[in-house]
Amino acid sequence: MPQDEKRILLICTAGITSGLLVKNIQNAADQQNIPIHVYSAPAIVAEQAIQNQKIDGLMIGPQSEYEVNRLKDFLNYKAVAYKMIRKEDYETLNGEKVLEDIQQYFLDE
Repeated sequence: MPQDEKRILLICTAGITSGLLVKNIQNAADQQNIPIHVYSAPAIVAEQAIQNQKIDGLMIGPQSEYEVNRLKDFLNYKAVAYKMIRKEDYETLNGEKVLEDIQQYFLDE
């Protein structure tokens, strides 16, 4: 993994939709030469992932909103920034729109 590459974890309840969305986000990032690695995990293992991996940003699927409350203290403690994915972007698998959010929230210094 390149040194300046940012790691963005996308969490959701099941993982099917987010897998497709991750692919679309990664494709959009690759086309624009944006150095990020996007991957997904079910919300249930988010805590473990945050604890054991270097994560630069966390994108949360709309149906996992309740996870924010469960993870909030933990995210603050680990200083991991997070952002909800807009429902319409999630449902339409709009990788470019989600990538814009990722850039705005996690990549702009």
